[in-house]
Amino acid sequence: MTLTNVILTAYCACAVCCGATNAKKGLTAAGTRPIQGVTIAASRAIPFGSRVRIGSQTFIVQDRLAQRFDSRFDVYFTRHESAKRFGKHVANVTILK
Repeated sequence: MTLTNVILTAYCACAVCCGATNAKKGLTAAGTRPIQGVTIAASRAIPFGSRVRIGSQTFIVQDRLAQRFDSRFDVYFTRHESAKRFGKHVANVTILK
């Protein structure tokens, strides 16, 4: 299934992006350690472990978004500066499962 014109944002595991409590844990909602280039946060409607393709890159859904952002995807970066530099994009996302 391909979703068109999806908002993409980015985050890291810092307190600014995840809140102080979650940043201390350093784990995704699925209980894994996030990995840049692999981990993506998605809506609760997309199961953990699902694979999604954005452009030529494939990610694994390992994290969740805050409910108010449920209609977007959030790409994980190791560094806060990298997440900020990524910014906000609109793209097509293919859910591979």
